[in-house]
This record gives sequence, C-alpha cells and structure tokens, in this order.
Amino acid sequence: MAVPLLVVEDLSVEFHTDEGIVKAVSNMSWELAAGETMAILGESGSGKSVSVQAVMGLLPMPPAVIAGGSIRYGDTELIGSEPSVLRNIRGPEIAMIFQDPLSALNPVYRVGWQIAEMFRMHEGASRSEARTRSIDLMQRVGIPNPEIRFRQYPHEFSGGMRQRAMIAMALALNPKVLIADEPTTALDVTVQAQIMDLLGQIQADTNMGLILITHDLGVVASVADRVIVMYAGRTVETGDAESFYRRPAHPYSKGLMRSVPRITGPLERLHSIDGTPPSVVDLPAGCAFATRCPEVHDRCTERPALIQIGDRTRTAACHLVGEPVGEAV
Repeated sequence: MAVPLLVVEDLSVEFHTDEGIVKAVSNMSWELAAGETMAILGESGSGKSVSVQAVMGLLPMPPAVIAGGSIRYGDTELIGSEPSVLRNIRGPEIAMIFQDPLSALNPVYRVGWQIAEMFRMHEGASRSEARTRSIDLMQRVGIPNPEIRFRQYPHEFSGGMRQRAMIAMALALNPKVLIADEPTTALDVTVQAQIMDLLGQIQADTNMGLILITHDLGVVASVADRVIVMYAGRTVETGDAESFYRRPAHPYSKGLMRSVPRITGPLERLHSIDGTPPSVVDLPAGCAFATRCPEVHDRCTERPALIQIGDRTRTAACHLVGEPVGEAV
C-alpha cells in the first residue's frame, strides 16, 4: 500500500459556546494517498467542513478547540505547529477550494491580483511574472478571455467563473493535496459537470490527493474512490465507493441512498429520512441516529463502535453489522 500523504487520527473538535460545548467532530480517522479521491458525505451540520478546516488550521481558536487526535502531513504534525509552518504548508502542499467563492474572494481586489498573490507571497515572483503565470492558469481552468478577466472584480464573474477562479488559486502552487468543500454548490448541473471534469483532469495530470466534501451522492458516484459518511460529528460508515453504492451498511447510509431520485423504474414518492439530527451540544448517550432509525433496537442505547464488514476494508458504526474493530464512536 502507498504511503499516505495525509493522516488524521482520532480527531475531535469542540466549540465552547454560551449554550455549551458543541462536539462538532468526534474521534474521526482517515488516510489519503496520492492520486486518491476521498469523499466525505453527510447532511449539513454533520461536521464535514469543520474536519477539513482543522486540517488546514483555519478554525477560529477560541471558540474552537482541538480536543484530541493527530493530523500528520508526511512527518509534520499539524496540530500545535507554529503559524509559520502552517503558512508554508497551506498553498504549496495542501490547498482548499471553499464552499462559497463569492464570500471567499475579496470583493475589493481584482480576481487576477488575488491569484497572482499566491506566486508573489510563496515564490517571490515579480509582478509581471505573477501576472503571466496567473493568466496562463486562468486559461487552464477554462476562464475565457483571461487577459480581460484578470482585471475584473469577483462581482463581474458568474458563479461558475468564480468557482474556476477559486480552483485556479488553489492549484497555483501545485499542491499535493486538494480539499474541495462543496465545489459545485449553487451551480447548475452543466457547470457542475464541467467543474468535476476539470478537477479530474488536473488530478490525473498531477497525481494529487483529492478530498471532496459534499452531500451530493451523484457527484460522489462519478469521482470517488473511497467514502466516509458522517452523522452528528461522528463517522458512521467508511469503505470503497463501489461497495458503498452497491450495498450501504449503516441505516443512515441506506436512508441517504433511498433519498436519491431514480430515472428508471416506476414513479414513486421521494423518500426522506424522518426527524432531524440531534443537537451536538447534547448528544444522546447511545447511537446518535437512533431517534430516526427504522431499524432501532434495545442495544442502540449503547454507543456503537466502528465494525468491520464485507471484505474487512469497510466499517460501519451499527450494532446490527458485526463485531467491533475499535472504540465506540
């Protein structure tokens, strides 16, 4: 097996608020290899974005607190690293495409200036060199008339073009790991397909590892090698994408799969998961999904551990699956 680029072990993130301690991420573990695409799935508020913001060192502290665990990039432990170490890793080594490009891009600076800043700050490029490289990069990601677009502001770009500009910024320094947080949110399906095709082409060219944060099962099915499903800050299922789509194991995963509209077969009412996720300020003692689960039983008052299933490359946190392989999550 290839040596992983990035390793997250037992990561727990809390937010200390006036209402109480928000347990946003609890005991999350995963590894990412070069050239691999890993998708993190879950409803809004499940902890997906917080987990990768912890990797990037972008959580506001306070109120955020890394309550435990380890994040290693190569031989470097990122939790507790000096800001100068994180600055040298963010951009050149690990880059991120943010969920909302309109709010991520600075509205008072021209788009080209913001892309060129990556070359000036990290590589000491001259203004003219940074401009030339930025225009080349804008053309590479499919922004038309890059010489003109270079001087325009974010509000002059369409949603799809802003997303392409964000991708250009993230790819400027050829990172080894790219985190894409909901990269196709609020885009029409045609632009979604173009963005995902673009990321796939760039990944094939550079062999970078890709972490895709999404709740779009259709996008995941077309690009992911491996899937992690999160619910209420906890990992409830992991495994290769093909096995996950063929036979999801956790009741929450099954509910997500049933909620996807079908284009074949008889016309049926769209399935939904009844109820709402629990408050992460006051999580139940047992399984967090128990109040919404159609398969709930007496043991669900105990918190389930991740359990190996199938060929033992997959896990699910459910008492109905098999024998546990780790601590309760």
